[in-house]
Amino acid sequence: QGLGEIIKVTSAEALKPSVVHITGPLIRILGDRFVYSVKTAVLDTLAILLEKTQAMLKPFLPQLQTTFLKALNDTNRSVRLKAGTALSHLVAIHTRPDPLFNELHTGIKNQHEDPTVKDTYLQALRFCVTNSGEKLSPPIRRGVTGSLQALLSHSEDPTRMGAAAALGSLLKWLPEEEATPVIADLLADESGGEWELRHGKSTVVFIVLQESPEILYTDALKSKLQKNVLAYLASDRDTITCNGVRTAGLLIATCFAKGDPVSPDVLTPFLRSMNQPSSEVKEVLASSCSILARQHNAKFTQDLMKQFIAMLVNGTKEKNPSVKSSSELALVDLLEMRKGPATHQKILSTLDSGMKES
Repeated sequence: QGLGEIIKVTSAEALKPSVVHITGPLIRILGDRFVYSVKTAVLDTLAILLEKTQAMLKPFLPQLQTTFLKALNDTNRSVRLKAGTALSHLVAIHTRPDPLFNELHTGIKNQHEDPTVKDTYLQALRFCVTNSGEKLSPPIRRGVTGSLQALLSHSEDPTRMGAAAALGSLLKWLPEEEATPVIADLLADESGGEWELRHGKSTVVFIVLQESPEILYTDALKSKLQKNVLAYLASDRDTITCNGVRTAGLLIATCFAKGDPVSPDVLTPFLRSMNQPSSEVKEVLASSCSILARQHNAKFTQDLMKQFIAMLVNGTKEKNPSVKSSSELALVDLLEMRKGPATHQKILSTLDSGMKES
């Protein structure tokens, strides 16, 4: 860990003479039977080194790939996650990454004694795709896309969500002829289908809006997207409703960023989510408001500010401590109280007496 901290604050040029002397011993440590804490520290250090020096480590590419893939099957989850992060940095300097993507795809398709290993492979694939999805060859890309779509209805939450997140990150790298049917399937009406599939698809939409909103926020798709978000918000499954709140918040953020008006059809059910019986939904709503306030505070009109404040004040009166504290933090962000009293006083002057007292 100490070596990793030193590498972080050292320039790539200064590291150049020492790269070989550092990398070789670290790879050998991972080949020995050390406890998981040592392995995670070494993998973390190698990931930092890869990020910092990149092409300087090309001579070690085969050894690093073998070492990281082996660690991806480790019995300890922390080791597997660190290996996934390290692979995402490795694929960035890879000139022929097809065998690596193929290994990840095989790991996703295979049955493992520990089902959480598949989940880690999905996370590793997402890390690699996010950084270097353009390096996927067409046959592997199509195979990966199909496998991820098939897992959207998986019975286990972590596997389903891992596949959905990976597909959401992959979508921006798909050519139009491959992306169009995937998007059509994501936004198709699934109101009568399995809840697992609806949850999987809602997670993909959430990830796409978070990472590449321009894919779904188009003139041709806006109305379908809004219809789906409203269906998520009205779901009888808390996990889908939470995704509905997240996607609605991201849709509002995208409207702010584009300078478009926020549709009352989305805004009203989004704010009314504070009336849901689920504390988890309420907490997600307050957190979404915090993000909106921090990123787009200047876009809040006076009327919009009043609506958000009224909803969050109700949140501060909730019995659940997580909902209460999340609502309070959202109000702090909305009123910019960390920057001083100016915004707070300005907004207070526009509120009626009852709201001021609350």
